[in-house]
Amino acid sequence: MGDEVSLTGVVEMTVRAEPLVQLIRNYTNALRFVVHEILRDPSKYGRWRYVKRSKRIKWEHDLRRIHHSFYEVLKYRFSLPPKFAIACQKEAVAIVKSVLNNENNGGKCVIKNYRARVDYQAYKIEVRNGKCYLKLRNFDEIEVTGFSRKWFTKFKDWRLGDLIMKLENGLVKLFVTFKKTVKVAEPSENAVAVDLNFEEVVLGNHEFEVRFKTPLRKIIHLKKNHIEKTQKKYNRKWRYVKGIRNAISRWWSRINGITNDFVKQVSRRIVVFVKERGYDTIVLEDLNGLKDEQAKLRKSWRERFTFFAYRKLQNWIEWQAKKEGLAVVYVNPANTSKTCPKCKSLNTEFRERILICKDCGFTMNRDSVAVINLVDRWLSIMGCAV
Repeated sequence: MGDEVSLTGVVEMTVRAEPLVQLIRNYTNALRFVVHEILRDPSKYGRWRYVKRSKRIKWEHDLRRIHHSFYEVLKYRFSLPPKFAIACQKEAVAIVKSVLNNENNGGKCVIKNYRARVDYQAYKIEVRNGKCYLKLRNFDEIEVTGFSRKWFTKFKDWRLGDLIMKLENGLVKLFVTFKKTVKVAEPSENAVAVDLNFEEVVLGNHEFEVRFKTPLRKIIHLKKNHIEKTQKKYNRKWRYVKGIRNAISRWWSRINGITNDFVKQVSRRIVVFVKERGYDTIVLEDLNGLKDEQAKLRKSWRERFTFFAYRKLQNWIEWQAKKEGLAVVYVNPANTSKTCPKCKSLNTEFRERILICKDCGFTMNRDSVAVINLVDRWLSIMGCAV
C-alpha cells in the first residue's frame, strides 16, 4: 500500500445567462460535427493497431492532425473560445474511441443533450459577500443563483477540476469538479464489515451492530403504482405523447433522487461512525459477477437487484472512506450468512431471518452473522487467529 489516489467531488449550481446558453449550443454542435467527421474516415485522423493482449484491433488518434484539421473551424465557424475548442477536440476523441473500440455499440453515435466542458485553466469560481460568481475567459462575470456555501467550505482545500455545463429547461446547470490526491491507508485487523441486503444495510463486527433501512420498498411501490399504471392506462399512447412521457420521466427522476440521497447519506454515516469508534478498515463484500447471476433469476428479483444499487453504495462508501483516511478491503462473501460464527459449521437452518446451528445450537440474526463472518474472513486473510 502507501499508493496515492485522486478523489473527485462535484458541486452542482444553477445560473441564468443567455451567453452561456449560446456557448453550450455552439459547443454541442461543434462536438457533433467533429465526431461525425472523424467517424467518416477514422484512418485520416489516426491509425488502427493490433493489441496482442486483448487480441483486438483498436483505433488510436493523432491529436496533432485532429488539432490542425478542426481548431480553426471550431473557433470561427462555431464561435468557440480557444480553451473550449481544445476541450471539444479532446471530448470528441474520447467519444470516437468509445464508438470504434467497442464491439457492441453498432458503430453509431448520437449526442442528444446540450452540454459543454472546459478544464480548470479557463474559469474561476469566486464567493464574495455571500454571492457566487463564475468567471470565464472571453465572457463577463456571471452571478450564480443556485449554490450552497457549505460545499465550497467543504472543498476549500481541494483544487479545481473541469467545469461541465448542461442545458436543462432553459437553465444552465453547472457542475464544478474538485480534485484531491490522498494516500491509500494501510488495512489492519482493526476492522468492521458492511453487509448489504434488500431491507437493511448492516454495519458491525463482534462488538457492535448498526442498521440502516433501505428505500427499496418505496422505490418499487413508486414504480408499480405510478409508472407501470400510467403505461398500462395509456398502453399504446405513452411512447408518443410528450406529456405522458414527461410525467413518467418525473417519476423516474424521483426514484433516482431517492437512490442517490440514500447512498450518499448512508455512506457518510457509516464512515463517520467507523471513524468515531476508532476503527481504520472497512470490509465490503466482493460482489463481482453478481450481475451475471441475475439473468437466471425471475423478473421480480432482477428488479430488486437493479433498484438496490449495491455497486453505487459500495463506491460511495469507498470514496468517503478514502477521503477520511480509512482503508477499504473486499472479501468473498460466499456462505457468510449461512456459516455458524461460533463453530464454523454449515449445518444450519433458518427460521425467518434467524440462523440456528444444528451442531452447537447457536442462534443469531443472519445479517449479524454475516458481518461477523466477513470480519473473521478478513482476519484470516491477515493471518490473525479467529
